[in-house]
Amino acid sequence: MSKLSRREREKLKRRNDILDAAEKKFFEKGYDQISMDDIADDVELSKATLYLYFKNKASLYFAVVIKGMKILRDTFNKAVEKEVTGLRKIIAIIEAYYDYIQLHANYYRLNVSSRSPRFTKMLEESEEESNMIEDVETYINLTKELLEILTNAVSLGIKDGTVRKDLNPIQTVMFLGAAIEATVQISPEYHLLLEMYAIKEETYLKHSIDLILHGIAGEKA
Repeated sequence: MSKLSRREREKLKRRNDILDAAEKKFFEKGYDQISMDDIADDVELSKATLYLYFKNKASLYFAVVIKGMKILRDTFNKAVEKEVTGLRKIIAIIEAYYDYIQLHANYYRLNVSSRSPRFTKMLEESEEESNMIEDVETYINLTKELLEILTNAVSLGIKDGTVRKDLNPIQTVMFLGAAIEATVQISPEYHLLLEMYAIKEETYLKHSIDLILHGIAGEKA
């Protein structure tokens, strides 16, 4: 790989400084309460300079979301690489997702927000017009990568007998995606219930995983 020139290094550092400043702002106040002026002030740049690096606030927001998605993808890949069977890989993904939410709650919150109808519409418009969000292709590809990691685990499980052979892989992945998110993202109301019944969070998580796996486990599970 060729060495970056001094000018290229400076541009990369400035872009990263902008991204770091935006990340802190979005984590603290969300999307609507932040302006490009706020971010420009934090990095001591003019707003005009800011626009040289990011087309608009949406582009900057999705750049932060993508940063979190890359961490999640790497977390999933690391979790599944040490497991052999499809079912064990699925378990590893669920556990890794739970750990990710605990360690990177702010990234997770932004990722959930990015899937809302409002931001989905932004992505669709950007994909059609190619002038709104610069990294729309990266965002879509990362989404596909995350689903592919789970799809590969399910497909392997069907092949090795640890996942039921009568299941449709795509429908199973869709179910697992929804079930995993509902399981690992424990709402404040459920936290109160766990406290009320003196149930440890880890115990609840294990029980929930067992219920999910019971429905898909194959004869070799």
